[in-house]
Amino acid sequence: MATTELPKFEFLSLADNTSGWGPLTTSCSAEEPVPFQQFNKADRIGRVADWIGVDRFYRRGNERYNERVYGSAANAGSQFDYIHGMDEHNFQLVDTSRPMARNPQRNFRVRQMHLRKMMQKEVEKREMVNQSTNLRMKRSIAKEQQRAFKMWQRRGGNARQGQRGQGGRFGGDRPKERLPSVQVRPEWNVLEEMNLSAFSKLALPNIPGGEDIGDHQYGSLQYYDKTIDRVSVKNSIPLQKCAGVFYNVTTTDDPVIQELAQSGVGNVFGTDIILATLMTAPRSVYSWDIVAYRVGDKLFFDKRNTREILNPVEALTVSETSAEPPSFDGGMNNAKDLATEAFYINQNFRRQVVKRNEPGFTFKNPRAPFEDDETGESGTAYKYRKWSLGNGVDGKPVELVCRTELDGVIYGLGNETQTLTIKAFNEWDSTQSGGVDWRTKLDVQKGAVMATEIKNNSAKVAKWTLQALLAGSDTLKLGYVSRNISRNAQNHSILNTQYVKPSEFASNIALNMDNCWGILRCVIDSCMKQKPGKYLLMKDPQSPVIRLYSLPEGTFESERESSEEENSDDDQ
Repeated sequence: MATTELPKFEFLSLADNTSGWGPLTTSCSAEEPVPFQQFNKADRIGRVADWIGVDRFYRRGNERYNERVYGSAANAGSQFDYIHGMDEHNFQLVDTSRPMARNPQRNFRVRQMHLRKMMQKEVEKREMVNQSTNLRMKRSIAKEQQRAFKMWQRRGGNARQGQRGQGGRFGGDRPKERLPSVQVRPEWNVLEEMNLSAFSKLALPNIPGGEDIGDHQYGSLQYYDKTIDRVSVKNSIPLQKCAGVFYNVTTTDDPVIQELAQSGVGNVFGTDIILATLMTAPRSVYSWDIVAYRVGDKLFFDKRNTREILNPVEALTVSETSAEPPSFDGGMNNAKDLATEAFYINQNFRRQVVKRNEPGFTFKNPRAPFEDDETGESGTAYKYRKWSLGNGVDGKPVELVCRTELDGVIYGLGNETQTLTIKAFNEWDSTQSGGVDWRTKLDVQKGAVMATEIKNNSAKVAKWTLQALLAGSDTLKLGYVSRNISRNAQNHSILNTQYVKPSEFASNIALNMDNCWGILRCVIDSCMKQKPGKYLLMKDPQSPVIRLYSLPEGTFESERESSEEENSDDDQ
């Protein structure tokens, strides 16, 4: 029986290091070195060997081991990489010449030069178009100037130029000549000249508010119709010709002022429009005149009676402070006719915007003493108020008494009754007045329209504001009325309205009340220094100067008598 030999199990021989720790240094032969590759944290754990030397199969969906994340550290070792034997078939030449690098700045310069050429061609093209357009405009302007010059010659321009001397509108750079409000006579003596440029430095601060004088409040007012606030350019309404009475009583003809002067209430008297004209004198351009009466120790500011509808003080000037104010001669758009048109617009506007057929608000006295019972009410209320302006040149107090006007009432937020001053701007021709077209700008740029009107009508707007402040009005209601056709001055439409507070509006138009009181006090002192008599304050039509004239007895009396005769004929 054969026996099977069992495999032998032999223990490996281990070298025991009795003198230290770890393997002996002679355990490995120097001729057979052991390959060693250091461990890297980026090595892929669990990958035994890399037979192909690439790791592209492990990059999909596993960006943690990508070279873009770990750089060259992922393949730090190369001891176990396959090395191919070098032979002649694998030999390749290497191009060691440096490649030509592109110059980005040169390409940028080329593009810039090309862009400049294109822009230069575009500019030259536009200049050619502009030159042709300017040439056409110059030709049309020249034709228009020739046409205007021929019209000027037909109207006797050469004769007027001969009377004035060389120059004129078309013969030189002389400005338009404005006519004086009254022709100065040789027997009038100039007592004083007041420079309006110096008026801007005057100030009379700490003037208290006006005080109502007893029961001297007259008239009745209608309530404002708030449906007018919905009016716009798209929803404009025609301006109606409202019937009514307009009272234009002077200071010395007012029976209430005569009564107050006799009873010793005040020593300086005037109406709101006369005082407002004096207080806003530096803003005025056209000529105006005010008569001053010195009676005893009292002073009366009065207007001159004329045969015209309105005195120059009361005239509602149009575009007075614009760059090209209307002239006093010419067609339908001369300064005099525009002022008359503005007057009728304001009278009709203030009557149309109130509820005339409903009961209104009545003051303590339903009628003023100068109102006629037969002709009817004027729709205006009158309040007599006084102010203390300190001590005068003679050391006595200056007590100012003024007749003010109110145009309507309105319910406030607390359902209380508030007073209104109602005024209206009027547009006649925006192409000639230097303004903006209301029908295109008013609904979207009301502020711009308002700013233009304030610039072109600085004196008139300042007068309106002062009238509201002197009367103690709570609100100033402004309307915008325009011609339906620029060549027709008879038919108008209401395009918009606006509320403003008088005190806030005064600051918006740079109207300083301290300066206004200072101007008025300066004029009062100049008149109070004169002896009792009749005097004239006239704004020079060409220069910013007010002259104080002494008038002989009986001056303007013939005009006063003729004016009264015409009024009596009209009443009959």
